[in-house]
Amino acid sequence: MLTSPRMIGHREYEGTLINVEYMPKIIPEELWRRVRGKLLDNPPRRGPGESRELTNIVLCGVCGLPMAAQMDRAGPVYLCKKRPSVPGACSGVVILVSNLDAKVNGEIVAFLNDPRRAHALLDQHKLDTPEMAAIDARYAELEDDKLALERAAFRPPQGVKRLPTERYWELRTEIEREQETLQRRRIVNRDAQPLREALRHNWAIEEWEARPLEWRRALIRLVVERIEVMRKIGHGGAEKGHLGAVHNPDRIKVKLAG
Repeated sequence: MLTSPRMIGHREYEGTLINVEYMPKIIPEELWRRVRGKLLDNPPRRGPGESRELTNIVLCGVCGLPMAAQMDRAGPVYLCKKRPSVPGACSGVVILVSNLDAKVNGEIVAFLNDPRRAHALLDQHKLDTPEMAAIDARYAELEDDKLALERAAFRPPQGVKRLPTERYWELRTEIEREQETLQRRRIVNRDAQPLREALRHNWAIEEWEARPLEWRRALIRLVVERIEVMRKIGHGGAEKGHLGAVHNPDRIKVKLAG
């Protein structure tokens, strides 16, 4: 409701705001634009935030369930762990956060620096122009329907009975429900915004790691189809001549989406 141009006495057609003389403003335009930007560009996140780049993204190579992150004696680790959201976890895989993040970050940066592959993936998230045009046209039709409803309910022509209030709200709810569906179809295209932004840069590992955590996680979900960590072969202790366990990068399987 707050994102509707009706809040400032306008309607929207093909991205252009059109003033409607008989429609009163509900809130100032400047405030409406700020609120609309917050709601459309930064949808509220539900649930607790994640503290590690790959928490609940990387999968256990044994049971195939998402891995959590926690502190261990060796430092922060990703591990397959039983918890209320994943009661079937096998608890059979653990890996240092630094080792897994380094592997995945290298794969991501190499992918983003390959314009052919990255643009091909972005194209998969674009809505076809005819489909977008049809969505916009239908949305504009529904805005006109709402205006017609308001006239029928509050300013009917002379000699014509007003539309009953109950019927007005019933029809308006149907219209706004369809508009919400259309808006969600627009958001499908907006979900690819992190990838679109990333293609404007030539990436280095340091620049990638400096980006905000939630932005990196959103891009990883777009770029990576599957990340798995396989079980460590052997007892996992120190090898002769080495201090501590030796990391085997072949345990990490990264399948890119493009």
